Amino acid sequence: MKRLATGLLLAVTVIFISARLGHGIAPWVGYIEATAEAAMIGALADWFAVTALFRHPLGLKIPHTAIIPQRKNQIAEQFGRFVQENFLSEQVISTKIRAMNLSRHVALWLVTPRHADAVAEQLTNGLAGAVRVMNDASVQSMIEQRLVDKIRDTHFAPLIGDLLTFLTSGRRQQEAIDAAVNIALKLLEESDEQLREKIGAETPWWFPSSLDQAVYNKLSRSLTATLYEMQMDVLHPMRIRLINMTDEFLKELKHSTEIRSKEAAIKEDLLNQPALRDFTQSLWYDIKAALLRQSEQPNAELKRTIQQSVMKFGEAILEDPALAHKIDGWAEASAGYLIRTYGHEAADLISGTIDGWDPEATAERIELQIGRDLQFIRINGTLVGGLAGLVIHCLSEASRLSPVSLSGLWPL
Repeated sequence: MKRLATGLLLAVTVIFISARLGHGIAPWVGYIEATAEAAMIGALADWFAVTALFRHPLGLKIPHTAIIPQRKNQIAEQFGRFVQENFLSEQVISTKIRAMNLSRHVALWLVTPRHADAVAEQLTNGLAGAVRVMNDASVQSMIEQRLVDKIRDTHFAPLIGDLLTFLTSGRRQQEAIDAAVNIALKLLEESDEQLREKIGAETPWWFPSSLDQAVYNKLSRSLTATLYEMQMDVLHPMRIRLINMTDEFLKELKHSTEIRSKEAAIKEDLLNQPALRDFTQSLWYDIKAALLRQSEQPNAELKRTIQQSVMKFGEAILEDPALAHKIDGWAEASAGYLIRTYGHEAADLISGTIDGWDPEATAERIELQIGRDLQFIRINGTLVGGLAGLVIHCLSEASRLSPVSLSGLWPL
């Protein structure tokens, strides 16, 4: 394009010189001379204007030439600010995201099996890679510390009290006592021989066996009668006393500071056992081995589970407009936050990159991008200048030939 524009300048120059040499030969030569002269002037003016953007014309340091190399830093800053204000503005990005219908596109992508499989593959490999680079001792220490803190912060006695209260509340309390009475009756029946031997062993050697038998029979009948009475009478004093004792015990489990202190002591003894460290160490190694094993198998259960979860998530977005709207809102809010927080860094990146370029290299890069259109300016300047020269020469000739009819136009 430079050669074309320059060639056109040389052509009109040659035409001008030729017409000038043949001046007066014929009337039409004057028209050619005026056209070529104006075209040459227009071409030279536009050549100077275009060249002055990128370098000093003919190497002459004329003021306000080589504009781009000399003002490179200001141009870089202004261009970065221009991009930030007009392309990276929160309003522009938000409008674009709303128009994209992002949630639907994401959902349609996720429900495709091969895409869900790719996501599962990346997540599984990412987990395995993260596990490989983790420091085993640090992870084990973290798990152990979290477990210790959790055990220390959790009060188990109130939890046990609440659980037992639930299990023994209402009708279940009477059923529990009935079960306990039945168990006692069965144990008493099945332990008949052992109880006889125990009574015989506890009495003096000189007690007759008949007396031992009488003592056993008395105790056995009394215990059996009492248990049967408790079984038949829900208002039996022993039954009521047992209920009161149970309620008191459950209350102490929930609120007793003494039980809480004992619980804390038991927990500290447990936490100081080497078995706890062995447990946390084996726990981490088992998790690590399982993740690595799952990542190496093409059809591992973990990978299939992740793939199914990804596809279900995509289906949920497609079926639930409220969820899709929420995701779009989240994406819009996130983009707005990123623009507000980091938009200036994008502008700084642009201006910093241009600022680091060599001035001449910057001018050359810009000229390569827009230079073709700038050469058209030179070509158009040549043509427009030539037409203007022709028109002016025509008006001048017409005025000279008919001054009266064109006297009104002459001041123009």
